[in-house]
Amino acid sequence: MMGDINTYQNITLTESYQVQSYKNNINDHIVSVLDYASSTNENPVLKSTKLKFSKQLYWESLNSIYQNNPIELDEASKQANRELKQNLYRKIIRELDKYFNINDVLLIESIDFTISNYMDSYKYSNIFGANNPFSFANNVFEKNNLLYSFTDNKDEYKDLLKKNKKESELSKDLTIGVLGKGHREDYAHGYIKDIYALRNLLLNLLEQDKHDSSNPLKINELYTKFRNLNVSESDLTDSNIKNWIVQPLKRFTKLGSNKYGYFIIKTEEDLYESYKSHYKNFVGFYNTLERHKNFAESMLSANLNDFEKHKEIY
Repeated sequence: MMGDINTYQNITLTESYQVQSYKNNINDHIVSVLDYASSTNENPVLKSTKLKFSKQLYWESLNSIYQNNPIELDEASKQANRELKQNLYRKIIRELDKYFNINDVLLIESIDFTISNYMDSYKYSNIFGANNPFSFANNVFEKNNLLYSFTDNKDEYKDLLKKNKKESELSKDLTIGVLGKGHREDYAHGYIKDIYALRNLLLNLLEQDKHDSSNPLKINELYTKFRNLNVSESDLTDSNIKNWIVQPLKRFTKLGSNKYGYFIIKTEEDLYESYKSHYKNFVGFYNTLERHKNFAESMLSANLNDFEKHKEIY
């Protein structure tokens, strides 16, 4: 749930561009939108090893969400949404103050995109819950206090973005430009990797080489898969590969793992093999927490309520 729809009233656009997490939030939003489309749409483009992100692909994927999750509103709700949208525009223009320029195309695009995602985050909160793809983007506004936008066209932000000449040709091609706008004249700007394409590339490689639960790969072997694609460590570090590609694929239940390594989940057998491994880890963690609780009972100063939290998951 998004919570109070009027939280925007307490948002103040930031004057600092030090926090870089807005880029991760935009990336998580893009990936979740494309993941949803991939799971509900047979469009072969989304499953291609040559997939490259584009705004057109993004908007097509977004339409999949709208078409598969229609929202019927009565007239009163429609009017409430119109008023909310108008108030958001007024709030943002007030926050920008002297930095609002109606002739700044990038600024207007950022305002429109920010408000669109704010509205969708609210409208779809009951449908998607914790998996709401719009909540990631909305974090940029509510938590990073930035307006935001992105592009697949490097020339669109050519006056703001600088290319990293150390990157491999593959990675240069799989790059998305992002913008953030706070209460200041300039923009926060940078690049994010087209992580969805890289994840899709890895899944296709694993499927092609039949790395299922009977043939898992150690994490170092996964790194080698990327290095063999001429993706250097200065381009994507081992840590980047693990945190941006491997772990999210596990989170989306596309990769499984056990003590022998990682594997693609294609069958019920693969899924159960990963489940068994995670269940064993879960029991181990639970037993460790129980031992902590039992030890706390022997400490007169311990607040035993603090040591019961692991039982709340039941």
